[in-house]
Amino acid sequence: MADFLIKHLKKKAEEHSSLEMLVNQWGFDEKLIPKALQTIGNLFPHYSRHDESHSRQILVNIERLLGKKNIEKLTATDTWLLLEAAYWHDIGMVVPQKDIEEALNHPGFSQYIQEICNNPLHELHQFSVNFSFSDMSQCFSGADTPIEAMDKFRQLMAEWFRQQHATRAKAIVQDPWENAGISSPRTELIPTRLFKLLGRVCHMHGLPFKSLLCLNGLPYREAGLAQEDCHPRFVACLLRMGDLLDLDDNRFCPVMQCIAGENRSSLSKSHEDKHAGIYHLRIDRERIEITAECKTIDGYLETFKWFDWLKQEMQDQMTHWRDIVPSREFGLLPTLGDIEVRLSGELQILKEGRRPQFSIDGKQAIKLLQGNNLYSSHFACIRELLQNAVDATLLHLWLVNEKSEAKLTWDNPYSERAKKVLQSKKIEVILVEKPRDSSIPNDKTPWALKVVDQGTGISRDDLSYMLCIRGSQRNLFRKEKILSMPEWMKPSGDFGIGFQSVFLICDVVKLTTKCIFTNEIFEITMHNPTGDKEGLVLLRLLESDISYPYGTTIEIDLLFEKISRSWSMSLGDRTSFKAQFLNSYDPVLDESLPLEAMQLGDEIQKFVKNSCLPIYGELSTVEKTISFPLGMNNGVSSGDMESWSFIELNGYQIALQYEPTVLVLPARIDTLYRGQSFEQKVLYLPNVNIVIDLLSGKAGHWLTANREKLVATAEDEFKSAVLAVLFKQVSEDLKSISSEKKPVYSFFLEAMALHYGGEWCDLASRVEKSWLGLSCQENETYKNLFENDEWVFGIKPHNNEFQVSGCNLLVSSSGYTSHIIVKEWLKGDQNTVQIIGAENDMDASSTLRYRLKNKDQPLYSKPALAVGLANATSSFQANERFLLNFEDGWGDLKLNDLYLKGDVKIRASYLFNIPQRVSKTILLPFLFCDSFGRTKPSVQVTSEQLGALCKWVQPRLENGATISDIRSAYDRLIEFIDNDIMRPSPYWKSWGKARGLN
Repeated sequence: MADFLIKHLKKKAEEHSSLEMLVNQWGFDEKLIPKALQTIGNLFPHYSRHDESHSRQILVNIERLLGKKNIEKLTATDTWLLLEAAYWHDIGMVVPQKDIEEALNHPGFSQYIQEICNNPLHELHQFSVNFSFSDMSQCFSGADTPIEAMDKFRQLMAEWFRQQHATRAKAIVQDPWENAGISSPRTELIPTRLFKLLGRVCHMHGLPFKSLLCLNGLPYREAGLAQEDCHPRFVACLLRMGDLLDLDDNRFCPVMQCIAGENRSSLSKSHEDKHAGIYHLRIDRERIEITAECKTIDGYLETFKWFDWLKQEMQDQMTHWRDIVPSREFGLLPTLGDIEVRLSGELQILKEGRRPQFSIDGKQAIKLLQGNNLYSSHFACIRELLQNAVDATLLHLWLVNEKSEAKLTWDNPYSERAKKVLQSKKIEVILVEKPRDSSIPNDKTPWALKVVDQGTGISRDDLSYMLCIRGSQRNLFRKEKILSMPEWMKPSGDFGIGFQSVFLICDVVKLTTKCIFTNEIFEITMHNPTGDKEGLVLLRLLESDISYPYGTTIEIDLLFEKISRSWSMSLGDRTSFKAQFLNSYDPVLDESLPLEAMQLGDEIQKFVKNSCLPIYGELSTVEKTISFPLGMNNGVSSGDMESWSFIELNGYQIALQYEPTVLVLPARIDTLYRGQSFEQKVLYLPNVNIVIDLLSGKAGHWLTANREKLVATAEDEFKSAVLAVLFKQVSEDLKSISSEKKPVYSFFLEAMALHYGGEWCDLASRVEKSWLGLSCQENETYKNLFENDEWVFGIKPHNNEFQVSGCNLLVSSSGYTSHIIVKEWLKGDQNTVQIIGAENDMDASSTLRYRLKNKDQPLYSKPALAVGLANATSSFQANERFLLNFEDGWGDLKLNDLYLKGDVKIRASYLFNIPQRVSKTILLPFLFCDSFGRTKPSVQVTSEQLGALCKWVQPRLENGATISDIRSAYDRLIEFIDNDIMRPSPYWKSWGKARGLN
């Protein structure tokens, strides 16, 4: 107990009647505050004690630091402030129910959640990712059990209120009844000014030391009660020291540990180890000495960090002691003696205070981020610069128009109001060839690139975050502004990562910027981090100019090859700047061929094509005085906004354009992330040309670091999101579809139903059979063919390498056309489909035809089966087995013992992969082996393999045949295929080799 300080207060009160009020106030608070502090454990059971024992120990530590003689020098008001502050300083951790409810609606709480979501290593990451304020079904889905959910929620709220507790303490001290239900008296007998001062002292225990001495900090001296003065800085500094020195091993309560359980956070356990490890502690007027021996690495690191804070606090107070201490009579702070922490047992530390872990060299990391094959082209950097310009401009537009525009403006980026807002600010890009001078090598030409945006500009703080890789994630001021933006409008990533790529094509970048938040104008010169100036950044503050526009101008000097040594062209390049320049190039008369500059211009054009903002510019050369307009000057629109549909579904925002087609080629899928193209290979959409633009989520969630490809971890999510959005849009469009478009939509939906099934089948049924009205060949529709009793269709050969005769129709081998035809034909009661081979049975063209009849016929002919097996020997890319639909009618061949159950799941494909009427299924005995590592393909069925197959297939058969019966049936099937099917066919030679029969 702080007996010395309390006795001193009572003694001083005897000197003047006004001072008795301080004793009376303390008498109330000494009894009232501990009751409130006891409730801290409700939300913070995993924390060390923050009850009365902590307050008392702080006062004891202060008594030790001061000594009896200095305590006697304290004024009554200073003594009262010390006693009250020790008890009140953690009162912000007392959290009423209404404060929790208000916290969930606090603007900063969403940002707090987002910060945890951005850190996958945070213990509450999974819980926070799934946490929802509005959807109770999702609110606790990040936990596995109700107990874990309750625990995680408590930890989530505890951390939020821990961060706020110093500020909350200030408010509660000023009005304890209103803010926390504490009936501590507040009367005119003690000036409200002193209670406000007490609140500020409590607030300071959670702020950086510099806050004490700043203009809005604490005064050195303040009038107290009676004729006394008080010294708020001195009181606050003693409180901070007493708090830091409450280190002994009784801080953690065993009862509270049991309440918190074993699921306490690792940080809580680290602090427990820190306190438990204290075995030498000296605090007196002369010296402060502490020794700790921790059992865990995390406990060691937390203790080391705590000791560092103590050392820094001592240094800060000593440096400014004359501006803190009431008089020199108090002397100096104690000397800081040995402060040591070590690990117990066999655990060792490599570097003092450093976690032993893998790390990466900073310069090597920058080299990696600048390129080193990270980007497919050096000129991809222009995409990063333009994206930064777009992101900054969108934020500016939002901040300026958020309140003046109706909410509906921001619901859809393609609404008339949104388009008007987006078109109100433009970005300019200028790429010009500069006149040569003597410093330019003969084989180079000088160029200048300038990007001008009307965005938010860059502040001093922004720059400090930019210079640290991924530092923008910690720019809480900007993140708070961004958090309020519509999802489709938010920046795609963090400024600073992709920006490093600009040093792939230059060594110096110059920026001129005016920030809308500070109105400061800066000229910034950045040097290549891997160059001779090692990333030096020069920041120059320019004279204030109210007429200077907000935004950033980036200027880069470039050197390109005077005559490009090599280049390549593709069919898609025919309208590019590179193609235009080559078309006008004269190898004799022209002195330069700067194709690198043209390639950079082409990268700009790619970006502009689907940008949501207008981008204008120009590309010009000197020697030929040719100007190529860039961006919208070149007629490149910032996306055809009229034809886009914007869909918000299941938390995703996606824009799309689509057009069903009956042609298999050139059907295409263009995938964009916020207007910029990326590659994906997971999504297949038959018979539709479609452009998909992801407008939600961070780039890092969807894309690789270079933003060129979809990351593997997001493939399933991307696929399901796009399919859901497309389904919703197509469903809506079918309500008003024209009769002219209905057949094409019908064909598209039949293909989607075959590929994806489920709800797509229901959607296809809404326009069922409409596709039959499509023209399939000259003067013939599918409907005409379906009216025949018998007809044949075949597959078009690739590149017309051979002719397919005897067919009424030829369809593409790609896509689902053949499946759609067969599926529809089989809906007729008597209709059947037989797979047949070439018209000439000895034709080795490996092609199949399909005979459609309105009466019974076998599933496939012998020549067709031979073709299917021959194709199987050459089509596989890994070892495969095949399933075969089978019906009786093959002479004496009986295979009833091999019929599989209907619900069996087997990793095998059907030999004939088209819809067929109900039949039995058998698993072929052959293992079709990949030719990888072999000189030729192999079709295996060894005795051991067959024995193992019989055992595996037995429990999956319909009639429960014995192993012997199964083996016998397979032997008959092998004999039949080898001798009756393959030997008479033109494929016997290759089949026999693969089987090892000849």
